[in-house]
Amino acid sequence: MDSVDLSGSGPLYRRLADQIRAAARRGEVGVGSRLPSERDLARSLGLSRTTVIAAYRVLREEGLLESARGSGTRVAVSARSIGPAVPVSEMPAAKLPGERFDGLIDCSGSVMPACLDGLPEETLNVTAGDLRALAAGFDYEPLGLPSLRAAIAARYTSLGLTTTADEILVTSGAQQAIDLLFTLFGRDRGTILTENPTYAGALDSARAVGATVIGLPVDDEGLKVRALRETLDRSPARLIYLMTACQNPTGTMMSSARWHAIARLAEATGTAIVDDTTLADLAFDGRPAVSLTASSGGATVITVGSLSKLFWAGMRMGWIRAPEYLITRLARLKVVADLGSSHISQLLAARVLPATDETRAYRRRQLTERLDILSGLLRTHLPTWSWTHPQGGPFLWVRLPHGNAEDFSQLAARHGVRVLSGTKTSHDDAFSNHLRISYVAEPPDLRLAAERLRRAWAELESGDNGQAALDFAV
Repeated sequence: MDSVDLSGSGPLYRRLADQIRAAARRGEVGVGSRLPSERDLARSLGLSRTTVIAAYRVLREEGLLESARGSGTRVAVSARSIGPAVPVSEMPAAKLPGERFDGLIDCSGSVMPACLDGLPEETLNVTAGDLRALAAGFDYEPLGLPSLRAAIAARYTSLGLTTTADEILVTSGAQQAIDLLFTLFGRDRGTILTENPTYAGALDSARAVGATVIGLPVDDEGLKVRALRETLDRSPARLIYLMTACQNPTGTMMSSARWHAIARLAEATGTAIVDDTTLADLAFDGRPAVSLTASSGGATVITVGSLSKLFWAGMRMGWIRAPEYLITRLARLKVVADLGSSHISQLLAARVLPATDETRAYRRRQLTERLDILSGLLRTHLPTWSWTHPQGGPFLWVRLPHGNAEDFSQLAARHGVRVLSGTKTSHDDAFSNHLRISYVAEPPDLRLAAERLRRAWAELESGDNGQAALDFAV
């Protein structure tokens, strides 16, 4: 199959089955062609093996595929011979015991509903005149539009971290910012130190550039200083990647004492620090996003920021604040990735930036309400699960009393709710007894998600999690 597009609506396994069927219709896989094993296809697409098993089963029931022990799964007949496929939107939804299944509830990520309703119309109204002004004398502006860079710099300065526009690089989202930084510091197997657990996307970026990752333990004040000191004594590192506010996935806030100790170590060893503040605006106490990094002494501190969590994930606007010499080097790398971020998105970002404080207050109210709903339901339905109340951000970091989180996350998906196994947040696959569960969904969905998790856990404890569970949508 040349490509697999799993976008759209409906159960994920149905969408995968549709793509395989379509590939057969296009002649990409003919009669007798052997398909990848369930495990290999799941790995290549980043899906659970259960999703692939269910998709293959659908196609076997149609007669398109056949499986035999020792010879794998093959295309049995021409796709044209089985008639037109039924669109996912017209398929009957699978059912959980006693209820209709209305789709997968995603509690694994942090894509929040857009928060644009309270903004003035003129802020969001991109006119023909605006477009003509952007087009006149167009340049890719790989560093970002001067107006947006100036606005971001002014925001930092107002928060106590004096910044110029020359110290800002605009990126297409915070993930691109992390990719660029890890490319710069992690290439040639450079060592990057992270918190353990940490943001799964950062680990992906490190792997992509072949960096050497060392994860260090954390507690309720942040990265443990003794572990950092001992590691820096043993082997020099190029970068320390951490989150001082709303740590992902634990939701903790680093203490001032801890930050100053880390900054002194970084300065003494010449190790740069990246403070990823992507979630910092979601701190429940309203702490400014740069309250710690504004007092970093002589350490080289690089800050990653974003508007996606506050306003709208579709805006895809992030940035890096760093010394000017690093901004120049990072800009050269960004030109390779994309010549410049979308000018229209940057224009919108510059307009919404002044509304940051009001939107932060709204998001805090929204998230604390949803946290109360989900944590209350989990305490009622799953009293053996435990967690520390987060100080901000969109996640609960849940410890399971027993069992394997990866296995349970796949079982939960078959019950209609997606959560993230703790192993995904660790460079060494630790935290196999933890789940990261987001509470950004609408309250009715959170209530349904909690009930589905209860059913999945009951099934796990009963040991009845075999073939029958594949009847649930994934």
